[in-house]
Amino acid sequence: GRGEAGLWGERGDMADKWSDQIRACGLFFISIVVLMIIPLVYHCFVFLTALPLWETSPASCVILLLSFHLLFFLLLMSYWKTIFTDAGGVPYELDEAWISELNLANRFGLEAEVSERVSEVSETSPLTVQSAERKLDGRQRYCRKCRKFKPDRAHHCKYCGRCVLKMDHHCPWVNNCIGFRNYKFFMLFCSYATMTSFYVALTLFTGFVNLLVQRRTIEFGWVEFEYLVVFGLMAAVAVVLTGFTGFHFMLLLKNMSTIEHVEKRDPTKKDQVNPFDLGRERNWGQIFGDNPWLWFIPVGETRGDGVHWETNEAVQATAQDV
Repeated sequence: GRGEAGLWGERGDMADKWSDQIRACGLFFISIVVLMIIPLVYHCFVFLTALPLWETSPASCVILLLSFHLLFFLLLMSYWKTIFTDAGGVPYELDEAWISELNLANRFGLEAEVSERVSEVSETSPLTVQSAERKLDGRQRYCRKCRKFKPDRAHHCKYCGRCVLKMDHHCPWVNNCIGFRNYKFFMLFCSYATMTSFYVALTLFTGFVNLLVQRRTIEFGWVEFEYLVVFGLMAAVAVVLTGFTGFHFMLLLKNMSTIEHVEKRDPTKKDQVNPFDLGRERNWGQIFGDNPWLWFIPVGETRGDGVHWETNEAVQATAQDV
């Protein structure tokens, strides 16, 4: 009735306001990283740490600068690609087919079937989708907010206001959803951020130790203050990102998203087999590709279309028996 419609409208308005706040926070976080953290770390390492070594140890200076800039370049490139690569939305063809072939009563009631005209297209077309994920009552997954059919592993992001293919999570630090098309770049960004943080922190720590060993008098000024700030920041980031990045690599090798990992905690789903786990080697290749030379470079596209997903033999055998 009107009361229920009003309630849903109020909830929708609240969700929109909350989404706008999250987007604003995302832009704020990006501004902090780009305008404050990156220049501060770069200045401290290059101008205060590496270049002063040129007079006493040119080789050490060159090695430090080359190693740092290689990591720094890959980090910035991965960060850029994570921010500006669309995670992937549900293809228009899916929505168009279901709108033309089905009505809302079928979607919300009995399980819907695509007509023969739609099923006659190519097996790789987004229109021919055999889902491994369904609701508890066996119905096809459908997003009431987007009013779209949801392929396997797709979820609605309330901050982006749409369904995202193989959605992992919405990351405020990149102001973007992490999903099918940018998950490789996100993994590389986390990896290079972790390595760069460790590299800078260990280099600065080595400098501190050398000062203590040589028993030099330390005058605490702005330079020393910058050293302490950057060292503390990099050490904290390295510790946090080590666990975070390790967790995501664990999920990657299991071919599982963060959302799917959380859903598996549900007592009704904990015994279910992950239908998308194809083994570590194939799971890795699904994200990073088949060319080892491109695994750790933020280029290329993710294998597949984000709609059709290969399932493991256990699920395929079950489907054949049925």
